[in-house]
Amino acid sequence: MGVESNLELTAGICRFRPRGSCTLVEAVDIIRRAVGYCRHRGIGKLLVDARGLSGISIPTLIDRFLMAEDWAEEAKGMVIVSLVVHDEYIHPEKFGVKVAAAFGLTVDVFNSEAEALKWLSSVDLPGQ
Repeated sequence: MGVESNLELTAGICRFRPRGSCTLVEAVDIIRRAVGYCRHRGIGKLLVDARGLSGISIPTLIDRFLMAEDWAEEAKGMVIVSLVVHDEYIHPEKFGVKVAAAFGLTVDVFNSEAEALKWLSSVDLPGQ
């Protein structure tokens, strides 16, 4: 799945809406590539609406830890991520969000794009 063909830049926020069937590992990689795309182009805010992806298993705590570590390493503190997923993918205590923060990634997860955009718009860009 090509990342660039699914990206839209509006008001300093890159919106990424991947679609299709994939595994959890593939989904994590797709999002990692979108984070890298933004970092390399100096785009500090990324909204990922992953609700168009199907076939993804519910992440375990280990999966959440590893995805947070992977995305944080790719972001290098330069990209803030707002993730939109279906309710069943959101951990009740937002474990992955907490792990990501420990790795230096500002991220939050939501079940609606409007909430995700509101949060992302309120967060200061890295380095500001």
